[in-house]
Amino acid sequence: MKGKKWFLALAAVLCLMGTAWAGEKEIVYNLAIEPRTIDPVLNNAVDGSNVIFNLFEGLVRIGFDDAPEAGCAEKWEVSEDGMSWTFHLRKGLKWSDGKPMTAEEFRYGFLRAITPENASPYAHLGFFIKNGEAFFNGKAKAEEVGLVAVDDVTFRIDLEYQTPLMLDYLSYHIFYPARADVVEADPRGWTSKPETALGNGPFMLADWQHNSEMTLVKNPHYWDADNVKIDKVRMVMITDSNTALAAFKGRKVDLIDNIPPQMTPQLIKSGEAKVAPTLGTSFSVFNVTRAPFDNPLVRRAFTLAVDRTVMAEKVAMGGQKPAVAFIPYGIPGVETEKDFRAEGGDFLPDRADVEQAKKLLAEAGYPDGKGFPKVVYKYNLNPINKAIAEALQAMWKQNLGVEVELSNEEWKVFINTRMKHDFDIARHAYLVDFFDAGSLLELWQTGVPENVAGYANEEYDALIKDSLKQMDRAKRIEDMHKAEQILMQDLPVLPLYFYSTPYMQSARVKGIYMSPRKWVFFRGAEVVEP
Repeated sequence: MKGKKWFLALAAVLCLMGTAWAGEKEIVYNLAIEPRTIDPVLNNAVDGSNVIFNLFEGLVRIGFDDAPEAGCAEKWEVSEDGMSWTFHLRKGLKWSDGKPMTAEEFRYGFLRAITPENASPYAHLGFFIKNGEAFFNGKAKAEEVGLVAVDDVTFRIDLEYQTPLMLDYLSYHIFYPARADVVEADPRGWTSKPETALGNGPFMLADWQHNSEMTLVKNPHYWDADNVKIDKVRMVMITDSNTALAAFKGRKVDLIDNIPPQMTPQLIKSGEAKVAPTLGTSFSVFNVTRAPFDNPLVRRAFTLAVDRTVMAEKVAMGGQKPAVAFIPYGIPGVETEKDFRAEGGDFLPDRADVEQAKKLLAEAGYPDGKGFPKVVYKYNLNPINKAIAEALQAMWKQNLGVEVELSNEEWKVFINTRMKHDFDIARHAYLVDFFDAGSLLELWQTGVPENVAGYANEEYDALIKDSLKQMDRAKRIEDMHKAEQILMQDLPVLPLYFYSTPYMQSARVKGIYMSPRKWVFFRGAEVVEP
């Protein structure tokens, strides 16, 4: 009954906003793929994040300079010892159904992220909260966790340890508020339909035609609604990049960021496409828990047999750079004139080292690939992923004498395949969630759900744990450089190229913010032409 009332309320709001969509200011964005989930604590993919960041908001939000800024909290203060943060919510905050929002709903939302039964892929990010890790491991009760709703508009976070990324963490979607009445009525499906996907951001979910498109409309209850200048965002799901380009050229779509690789260089040269800076790495991941990739010699042989320059310039063809390490260019280092990558240097050649690759494979017991077991490379199907898979297959065949079978899966299935470690070697990629090397290095800690390689190294874990608590910037980045050295020695991952994002945007729109994290924000967007 509550769901029906909410749906009727939404319909009423839409009527108030305009009797016909035709006269409204609408932007169409190609999301490209159906999100596996848009639950803020369960999502671990860019497509889901691009929906979530437009439907929800945290204590702080991501500004158009990509720095955290005041969001639902208008101000905050930190205790003298740095171990307690108190946030003061804006007066009159409401959910998208008009119900008042309280500090208790932030406490509930935070707890969801570290509740073990929810299996959030980013639960470890909440371990800075007092007793957060203990609660996750069943050694503390919810009331013992350092999350306190002091009153309806005051929320306090007590810390287990100080973290230099405190505000960055709080701007991320796992630390968003949630309504207990809505979530507990359907814990796994509450965000899958408009009538229950209640948010508090600049837009609200009005329609979701699964595997086709979703419609977001302006949320009149958003605290900053006066600065939201469009009425609607339609997120279409055109998986094939050739079809997406045709839709853009036919003025059916205003923004695409999945351009056919073979057409990208010419479109960039002509000025029709532009390249957005993007902080992330495209790589393959080895399953180090089973043969033959439990052998580091095999992993290094496969890695050295790949030509990264070819991958960037002839396969991806969108301004990408060969990944000579795991952390991309553009991540801050210790010195202002150098980034983390420049400080750390190269770990891998940009061209294939065939001689060394063959030597290592022979040392592993497979001279010229003889006797090498059948292995399968799994990937989710789209033109660029298919091209990468076929290029890798050819390089391993030519340079190692190894036959690798290719297998593609639908995106939602593929995500689960990786999380279940049901692969030999698989396509992967990761864009930073924070402007920090730890955003990528934290993934490979022992036991972290996102560690799909099954990698475990005690020295690596110790360095990462120290970096999370280390307030001395130079010492912290030193920890991360040492951790990357270990990762590049053990090679549970096979770096291919560092990301860039070729995109095409219609002249009829402006103000869409494309973050270097590949998140797309529409709260500042405008329609400037019919």
